[in-house]
Amino acid sequence: MLAELTSGVGRRARLDLAYWLLAVISIGLIPLGPFPGLALVRMTPTVVLAFGALPATRPAFGATIACGLLAGAMGDYFLNTFDPDLAVYGVLAFLIGHVFYIAGLRRAGWSASAARRSLVTGLATFGLGYGAVIAWVNPVQPVRSIGWVTVDPPRLVPVSPALLAYMPLLIGMASVAVMRRGSRVLALGALVFVASDSIIPLNQFLLPRAHPGDLYATEALLYPGYITYYLAQYLIARGAMAEAAAPATTT
Repeated sequence: MLAELTSGVGRRARLDLAYWLLAVISIGLIPLGPFPGLALVRMTPTVVLAFGALPATRPAFGATIACGLLAGAMGDYFLNTFDPDLAVYGVLAFLIGHVFYIAGLRRAGWSASAARRSLVTGLATFGLGYGAVIAWVNPVQPVRSIGWVTVDPPRLVPVSPALLAYMPLLIGMASVAVMRRGSRVLALGALVFVASDSIIPLNQFLLPRAHPGDLYATEALLYPGYITYYLAQYLIARGAMAEAAAPATTT
């Protein structure tokens, strides 16, 4: 696993530096709260990672990994506008991203070891439990417009259907990453993604807010949410790059 992370000195090292510099800036701006342009700041690290990873991952994965990263970047954008009308599009963008990841990851062979099966069982159990919490809380978001049509007065629309549709894709992506014969770094990234996507919806949709107009439950949860998110995308991309460079030796 260490060899995968340290492979590709030079151009890939510059990509790592650029990505983490942008990610640290994004996370470091959390205390400022929402401001114009925040959505662009949040999405920029993953956009850079996507275009940097595309030529290195294409031999083994085609454009699927890069497209998954770009879809995640669009999810970052929509969710960080903090516009209730766009929240569902953010969830949809991440859902599409996981479809791309699954399409790319399924190309490898499978390893049905007991440890991997147990891990997938744990993922499925967690997904069912988290889904039950979503269904029970049934979070809603005020919608002021649908496309170019203004909704007056705003309607409270449940976001639980979008979250419940998203959860199986997230767990499915992580399960495919765990069960395939391929990069362990990539599989770790998929598991970290599950952790991240358990924190961010919890903060933005599920936990009660101190005031009705608050954009999220607590600023404190933004830090682990975005740290794990940026780490997950990095590990997925880096693992895919290493696997594409040496497909025959990655286990």
